[in-house]
Formats: sequence, C-alpha cells, structure tokens
Amino acid sequence: MNNNGGIPSRCWCGKGIVTYVSNMQENPDKRFFRCKIVLQRKKEQHQFKWVDEALFDENQRMDEKQSRMAEEIEDLSSSLKKTLHEEVMKHKNSPHQL
Repeated sequence: MNNNGGIPSRCWCGKGIVTYVSNMQENPDKRFFRCKIVLQRKKEQHQFKWVDEALFDENQRMDEKQSRMAEEIEDLSSSLKKTLHEEVMKHKNSPHQL
C-alpha cells in the first residue's frame, strides 16, 4: 500500500510506522517504512513505502505547498496595494483635508 502523501506516520490500521532496511537481493540495504503490525498480519496490505520515494514525494508536496503560499502572498500584496491606493485617493479627494 503506497500513498503519495510523503513520509508516512501511520498506517490505515492506526498503528505507527517503523523504518527497516531491506536484506533482499534486488534491494540490498535499501531503507523502507512499514506498519508496526505487519509482521503479525502478513496477509493484510499494511503501509509500505521506500524511504527514497517517501522523501521525493514529501519534497514535491512541500514544493507545491510553497508555490501555493507564494501565490497567496502575491494576491494579498496586490490586494493591499489596491486598498492602500484607494484609501490614499479617498483622502486626497476628501474636502476635509488638513
């Protein structure tokens, strides 16, 4: 069961995640995340994700979040500039100037 949410912290079953190191010939010494309970329930599809894939997914997720935040900051900045300009113009055109 792979999810694309970055680094897993819990399995669908609610149990925590543990980091293991593969001893398989096709993936020697490759680290992976696995549900704590999987050794007791081998027939169930509990959380599994390679650490390198999880870090890549987490990086992508953070890049997307940073891009959304940068857009939001730009929108807020533009809105603030517009509001400030409108208030300055109101003040300039106000008959009650000091």
